[in-house]
Amino acid sequence: MNEIITLRETLANHLAWHGARLNFLALFLIALIRSGTVNLEKLAGAFRNEAKQASNYKRLQRFFRDYQLDEEEIYFNRG
Repeated sequence: MNEIITLRETLANHLAWHGARLNFLALFLIALIRSGTVNLEKLAGAFRNEAKQASNYKRLQRFFRDYQLDEEEIYFNRG
């Protein structure tokens, strides 16, 4: 869990997102690295949190369905 907190804090220096979204992004990035796949079902299983895998899967679906990433914010906001 330490790596998630560290990554979330690092992301917060670069992105003006609220805590829940930053936490999700940190979990997602760590899960990508751990699982080595972009399969959402497998990623949901790689989340290290208290939620059930089905809940993590729905969370991933909602994020990609509802959230529009601002590329300029990602590429140009470097704190």
